[in-house]
Amino acid sequence: MQGPAGPPIQEILVEPVARRYFYFAEEDLVTEVNIPASQFVDDNGASQGMFFGTGINGFAHIFINGMLQEGRMYRVSQGALTLFLSEGDVIFAGTPIIVETVEYFVQFIQNQPT
Repeated sequence: MQGPAGPPIQEILVEPVARRYFYFAEEDLVTEVNIPASQFVDDNGASQGMFFGTGINGFAHIFINGMLQEGRMYRVSQGALTLFLSEGDVIFAGTPIIVETVEYFVQFIQNQPT
């Protein structure tokens, strides 16, 4: 059974929040590698302990040397980035790796009673 109707909604706001995390490979990467979030810095250069925005309300993109990567090449969790490199793939020392997360927040604005 459906319950009573709630208050009328005047507006629904959907706000995306983008965050970027930066890392430079410390050595050549040639196999599956797990890079802890604590090795990344944010847009302000501050160290991060975790990647925010990796839950069900968001998604992540990975850029290696400025190029967007295929989803099969990585997994992002709150605590780490895992790269799945194929045989012959090399990420050279000093190459920038960027994790970008986008998380969505929803706000319902109700009509005010008159």
